[in-house]
Amino acid sequence: MSANKIEIENFDKYAYEWWNKRGPYKLLHNLTPIRLRYIQDRIDVTNKKILDIGCGGGLLSEALHDAGANVYGIDASKKTIEIAKNHANEREIDITYICQSFNDFAQSSNQKFDYIVCFEMIEHVDDQNQLINDIESMLHKKSKVFFSTINRNLISFVFAKVLAEYVLNMVPKNTHTYEKFVKPSELNRMLEENNFITENITGIKFNPITQGFSLSEFNKINYFLTASKK
Repeated sequence: MSANKIEIENFDKYAYEWWNKRGPYKLLHNLTPIRLRYIQDRIDVTNKKILDIGCGGGLLSEALHDAGANVYGIDASKKTIEIAKNHANEREIDITYICQSFNDFAQSSNQKFDYIVCFEMIEHVDDQNQLINDIESMLHKKSKVFFSTINRNLISFVFAKVLAEYVLNMVPKNTHTYEKFVKPSELNRMLEENNFITENITGIKFNPITQGFSLSEFNKINYFLTASKK
């Protein structure tokens, strides 16, 4: 289930840009407050053990830590994890970062988490159903998982792939593979097959003028999803 080598190598190219708010990850910096708000609207993160899958350079991991969570971040890119660790060390904050594929971690670790966050990750793995199965194995009963990903349709292809990567250069080229985009109905089905109940689906609206984000009923491009383990 691990993110494939091509995906990892693509992110490695920009590993040292994670904390550059004007660099290739500018939009993720702008999105982080909305990500945190979506989570906090549904749970109290204080003193909760939370796993951030595909944590990248630690943008959301640090936001969750600052909100009071006990955060573990995992990513398969060694360069990226080094950046995340260094940034946390500079701030003198305690986040546990793991450089490993999530599938390997799930198979080798007996740890359980109160909540798991999987933002902008499922569209980068080869076996999406296995990812969800692994998440289920690492959650306590009645716990929740939070996803954000990209819907698959003509609108998302035009805006999230063609315009974002090749016309407006808002994200690095080849960041996304359209065929791996996930429809909400498909994600809901995989969750049901792996002992989860979907509780919420919320769209994400992008303002091209301010380059900011807000929560929305429109989920044809990006969306959040919350599911509870039975």
